[in-house]
Amino acid sequence: MMIGDSYNRREGIDTSKFGVDPSLPTEEASPDVDISGNSERVSGRAYRCKKCQRVVALQENIVDHVPGEGETSFGWHKRKGDNPFNKCDEVECTSIFVEPLRWMTTVEEGALEGKLSCVHCEACLGYFNWSGIQCSCGGWITPAFQLHKRLVDISTV
Repeated sequence: MMIGDSYNRREGIDTSKFGVDPSLPTEEASPDVDISGNSERVSGRAYRCKKCQRVVALQENIVDHVPGEGETSFGWHKRKGDNPFNKCDEVECTSIFVEPLRWMTTVEEGALEGKLSCVHCEACLGYFNWSGIQCSCGGWITPAFQLHKRLVDISTV
């Protein structure tokens, strides 16, 4: 991620590289029109604030990560499971990670870590940390802009 590289080099964070605010109409959010002339966004899912239903992210804003080994990734004395050969169980992440978006005012103001609050109703949606956050699956995401699934509604668009 180029923004993360700029942060690591201690350069200023170029907020023009932040993803567009998904709640803005397409014309305002994206001044560039693709080659086909189609300015509609193609997205399967929308993530909305559970409190006010404002769109906070689209599927295209999601940052994929490699899952870790679940709870065995945490703690000094790694937790022991019932079956040491069964480490590949599917562990569903309790969060989603997104690219930095323009509605994240705390990030734009230059904070290194903090809460991500809905710009409309101020409800806490998650956290961000330029140094990274460990996901519930055990994977490490750097930089991390984390939205908790329990605090957002997932719908299709």
